[in-house]
Amino acid sequence: MSLKYLLPALALLSSSAFAVSMPPPDGDLKVITKAELSSPIILENTQENNYLKISLTGFKQNEEVKTPINLALVIDRSGSMSGDRIEKAREAAIMAINMLKDDDIVSVIAYDDNAYVIIPATKAKNKANMIKVINDTVQPGGGTALFAGVSKGIKEVNKFIKKNQVNRIILLSDGQANVGPSTTKELADLGQVAGKQGIAVTTIGLGNGYNEDLMTALAGFSDGNHAYVENSADLETAFVREFKDVMSVVAQEVVVTIKLQDGVKPVRLLGRDGDIIGNSVTVKMNQLYSNQEKYVLLEVVPPKGKESENKPLANVSISYDNLKTHQKDTFNDMVNISYSKSSKAVAAAVQEEIVVDSAIQKANIENERAIKLLDEGKKDEANKIIQQNAASMDALSGSVSSPAAVSKATSSKEANQKLATEVETKDVSSSRKSLKESTYSTEKQQNKK
Repeated sequence: MSLKYLLPALALLSSSAFAVSMPPPDGDLKVITKAELSSPIILENTQENNYLKISLTGFKQNEEVKTPINLALVIDRSGSMSGDRIEKAREAAIMAINMLKDDDIVSVIAYDDNAYVIIPATKAKNKANMIKVINDTVQPGGGTALFAGVSKGIKEVNKFIKKNQVNRIILLSDGQANVGPSTTKELADLGQVAGKQGIAVTTIGLGNGYNEDLMTALAGFSDGNHAYVENSADLETAFVREFKDVMSVVAQEVVVTIKLQDGVKPVRLLGRDGDIIGNSVTVKMNQLYSNQEKYVLLEVVPPKGKESENKPLANVSISYDNLKTHQKDTFNDMVNISYSKSSKAVAAAVQEEIVVDSAIQKANIENERAIKLLDEGKKDEANKIIQQNAASMDALSGSVSSPAAVSKATSSKEANQKLATEVETKDVSSSRKSLKESTYSTEKQQNKK
């Protein structure tokens, strides 16, 4: 590209066309934050949709200094869990117990027709005794009182709940909730209750008999993870992945507030849910993990402007509880937008990674539409949507030059290709669960390992 086209872009970018907030010199224990636009420079007198991305990346934690954990394991022991499933569930629970430090808090709830606290919340010191209790009492039989199991999990976590520790429930189920409250809304409401208390609920669905809508709703309202484990042999791997997350939480109660300036129109949030009231946008996250990026992506329509103008677009405020320093950290940034007559200057300023992020979230919305088509028995139409998403991400990966943008687009293409193959070759129940897990993971920027 000619230098005469790059100079206007560089000049405008140096005048705060996008804002970046970095941690201070002592910021080894600070979350790295960014607030920037996909197009920080736009053509004068135009109004095209733009994307404001607020990203938070968890700092690297000291491996020798772990955040305290307050964990409840809620295990399905209904009749459908008989055989290999209950054996693998016990093994996974025992592995979880062994991964805890002696000062961590753990409780275990088993449920069938009723929910039973088989290990009340206590320090994980006497692991041998806990393992014996699990082996003796986690035996199959009865129905699936899932709501009661999670409710007791919340109660046990609350016995020792603190802000400066990870408060988590891990729920395992292989079947439909059929005892007590059992609708998706009722479980979503329960997840919301947990989330408001600072407890994240991770749901692990085993096999093809569970309700993935219910399980993701329960996890989603508390900002927990969700995993689909098709084969019981892979259950321990899912628990290991979850424990890596549990042990790497560095920040909790994250709140992102965006105050848009006059003339800026909010269109929608892509991915995460939040509140849009007038020109104010608020998004909350329960936790942030070490070395992981989570983000808020807001589609906006900026005001018109003239050549070389630089206007404030949004004020961004971020706050979170730092689990390492035990302090509440806050950041504030002003994001500006600039205008140019040069289309090449505009193109040179584009932040390709944000363009790819917005494309991934839009494709995710389409995949949610594919789930609805599967429900209507329109398998071929659902598969066509997923294949189109793969093709779009393939084309995008070839049109961007940033290594990070290329990597993200390529990963999304490959993920969609895999989903398309599953929808084509597997039964509807299995492929729907894979698709639901994928859309949930993409929306929440859940770690993929």
